[in-house]
Amino acid sequence: MAHRKPRVRSGVLGIAVVAALMGLVVLPLGAAGKEHARQLETPNASDLRFGYGAGIDAKAASANDRNDGPRPTTRAFRVASGEEVRIGVSPAYSFDAARLQAWADFIGSLLHGSELGAVSFYFAPPSEIAEACGPHAAACYYASVLPMIFTPGEDLPGLLTAEAILAHEYGHHVSNSRPNPPWGALFYGTKRWASYVNVCAAVLAGQYFPGDGGEHYALNPSEGFAEAYRVANQRRLGVPEAPWRLVDPAFYPDATAGALIERDVVDPWAAHTSVTYRGRFTRAGPSRLTFDVSTALDGIATASVRPPKGTRFRVSQSMSTVCGQRTTYFTVRRVKGFGTFELVVSRP
Repeated sequence: MAHRKPRVRSGVLGIAVVAALMGLVVLPLGAAGKEHARQLETPNASDLRFGYGAGIDAKAASANDRNDGPRPTTRAFRVASGEEVRIGVSPAYSFDAARLQAWADFIGSLLHGSELGAVSFYFAPPSEIAEACGPHAAACYYASVLPMIFTPGEDLPGLLTAEAILAHEYGHHVSNSRPNPPWGALFYGTKRWASYVNVCAAVLAGQYFPGDGGEHYALNPSEGFAEAYRVANQRRLGVPEAPWRLVDPAFYPDATAGALIERDVVDPWAAHTSVTYRGRFTRAGPSRLTFDVSTALDGIATASVRPPKGTRFRVSQSMSTVCGQRTTYFTVRRVKGFGTFELVVSRP
């Protein structure tokens, strides 16, 4: 019996979350002896854009979520950096090793880190994408133990380019491969980018809807990050930008957001940093001292006090959720004795 958990997928482009163990449907890389009617498109960096008139039927798509999907076979293609990109292709396409190598090279040209080696790509025509991702999806990302991107090997009606669709889905893989505690980066975006665009505060205010691939697709920060990642690659490769229509304008990356995305990719946030403050309780002074702590990133800040021997000092509230504010506060309370102490703060 296969073990699986529900998949979360967005409308036109999707995220799929599946369990480590699932029913496998093996699809061959190429089928000898069969006549193929379709050609896999040759990738072109200038097509790293979405065209005009691309519509989203996200509400209908979200009603057709599926819990499992195919597990195609893939082969490795080496790119200029020496890394390997694992690609599979539907038997509906004529097998063309040169075009598959071109796609591997295109993928290798996108902003990436070590996460590239953890994902596989499967190129299929729209009808197979619909089977794997849902009837209204153009592509999807399965965030399982063995992540896989299902993506079309050709441009779609409405001038949705295959290159742009793949870059968007790879943006989901990037975020899924980065930490952003206490939230999941797959749904909130990477740490620095999410902090800059105030994802946490907007979620609390009911303005953004993490993981909502239906009615609020355009306000889903997961999709916002994936689109911003695509545009960051577009600018990096010098490709002219098309109108921003897939998600809300609030996610459109300015220069700072683009730079933070690149940093989150090549130099990911990894851990909290510590800062130490010093204070002193005296007989004539107050019994409480409050410290202002600057917080560049959203997340959880914690504090502990190191009092002198023979005294008892306490932190009134040792944990603070940083959610949009760039300063948080910790108060040390004197219980017994006097003297100099250290307040050690761990911040994101």
